[in-house]
Amino acid sequence: MSIAGNASAAPITSAARIGELDVLRGFALLGVLVVNITSWLSYPFFATEAQAEALIVTTADMNADFLVRWLGADKANTLFAFLFGVGFWVQMERLEGRNANFQRIYLRRLFVLLAFGLVHLFFFWPFDILHLYALAGFMLLAMRRVSDRVLLLAGLVLAFAARPLGSFVLDETGVRAAVGKAMFNDTMILERYNEVSLLGLSGRLFEVSFFVWIGGGMIVGWLFYALGRFLLGAYVARKKWIQRSGELLAGWRLCALICLPIGLTGQFLAAAIDLETWAWTEQWQWAENWIHYPTVPMIAAGYVSALILIFHSRAKPLALVFAPVGRMALTNYVMQTFIIGFLGYKAAGGPGLAGNAGPALLVAIAFAVFAAQTLFSHLWLSRFAYGPLEWVWRALTYGEAPQMRRREVLA
Repeated sequence: MSIAGNASAAPITSAARIGELDVLRGFALLGVLVVNITSWLSYPFFATEAQAEALIVTTADMNADFLVRWLGADKANTLFAFLFGVGFWVQMERLEGRNANFQRIYLRRLFVLLAFGLVHLFFFWPFDILHLYALAGFMLLAMRRVSDRVLLLAGLVLAFAARPLGSFVLDETGVRAAVGKAMFNDTMILERYNEVSLLGLSGRLFEVSFFVWIGGGMIVGWLFYALGRFLLGAYVARKKWIQRSGELLAGWRLCALICLPIGLTGQFLAAAIDLETWAWTEQWQWAENWIHYPTVPMIAAGYVSALILIFHSRAKPLALVFAPVGRMALTNYVMQTFIIGFLGYKAAGGPGLAGNAGPALLVAIAFAVFAAQTLFSHLWLSRFAYGPLEWVWRALTYGEAPQMRRREVLA
């Protein structure tokens, strides 16, 4: 008997969704796209040092690079991971409220996500987050019965300390240097990215993914980094601060007034130090991580607060633009991989922008791509109840294919 054979375990309907979560996921995906395009199509990831030196850098490029570092880098994945934790808790409460076997359903959900993520990681995108989210999801599942205090404290400690501690260990053991040499100094292979076949490119991505994430140990730091954000999201959902956001606007307003200024200021300084924007910042390199890591969660909290306030204001239509993208978050995230691959490599039939385009052009392309994804998501969901990959995920989780066409369309 399939899990879906029990009506209490069936997927939720569109009407039961929390609109704020879809808006926040869509906004996070915009940030993920901008950061991924500008980061991975540049040196040292998928471009050579020679390409970087030959690239003409304009004032617009420097400004675009600064803005991405200031407003996007680390914030988008922080927000995305936080929302996974929120979604986990919301689903748990709903399923347990209907006397469904939450643990069994969610374990299947995580195993399916892990399978998606491993395929995505090893053959398409060496910086995949889906497998990390699945692994951290197993850990979150095991911690779901801990007290509020433990949930909050563990989340804060991991959110602020996991990455710095992981970086320290990798640096002190020499792992980071070895990984960097193996991954980034192979200029011959990098130069061939635009010449090799798609199969050859996929093989190289497998090599990078396995060596960096598994052999290099970087998966551990990022795993606990994600878990910390999951725990904070679960804590917020346990308190029902998002589910009841319309009743708690005063609290969200206070959060925005505190977190946005501190987060924006801290991240502005961290970006300036990282890029050595001014002469004096060269002397402050030691302070970058001390400023960056604590203020990333704060600016992300500020983004959440601001979007929730917009959602409950007259400007709500502006926020709702992001909602369909967020409802199809898995589909749109994976779609972004293929779009970036097409744009980056001639082997994929694209223009070969990797190493040949500056940040300003890449940011403009990212916004154009997101606009196309937004239109696609609106049109798709006007006829279908789920995104394509969301439908597959649900079908494999519940053991039964859900109704794909929207009931009002069928009518």
